[in-house]
Amino acid sequence: EMMLDGDVGDLSKEQKEHVESLQFSAANLADLVSMILDVSRIQLGRMKVDRTDIQPTKFFKEEAKGMEARAKEQGVKLVKDIQDDMPVAMLDMRLMRMTMENLLSNAIKYTPKDGSVTLKAAVHGNHIQYSVTDTGCGIPASEHDKIFGKLFRASNVGKIDGNGFGLYVAKGAVEAQGGTISFNSKEGKGTTFSVKLPIVKPGD
Repeated sequence: EMMLDGDVGDLSKEQKEHVESLQFSAANLADLVSMILDVSRIQLGRMKVDRTDIQPTKFFKEEAKGMEARAKEQGVKLVKDIQDDMPVAMLDMRLMRMTMENLLSNAIKYTPKDGSVTLKAAVHGNHIQYSVTDTGCGIPASEHDKIFGKLFRASNVGKIDGNGFGLYVAKGAVEAQGGTISFNSKEGKGTTFSVKLPIVKPGD
């Protein structure tokens, strides 16, 4: 970051490209280490929940915006159907981002060019419900019971990169906040992941 910011002098175009590549690789490794630590916390039942005031509408819109560049690069249309003015809720921002980014990035990654990914989010009663739907490769029916397991990767994803930890950690992050996560998938047609979280109001 210091080199890219010019703290040690100006970089040539070629040098900058190499440093950006190194930074990207380092960030991916840091994310992987963090995810492995979260796997350990889930196994030990020590996933810490740090609730803070979150405006869900703002959160979902910001998360979707953060994925727009990746979707565009993949040639995938990102559709947002987010309820305005959802009430403030006490949620763990880190765990929310962990789940949201995993579901959105997976959906984009496994959806072919010209496909679409749809994020829906709204309040229903005392719960926030959101879903991520893609038009990707789907998950074979014979593997549905394994989808939230550690190191699971569907047999039909080909050479697409992945480590198999994401959904296991996402499930742990949702359940740590008292919520549930489910999915519906058909091979060759796409997948929908649905999350339901109880609304804990400030002061409760």
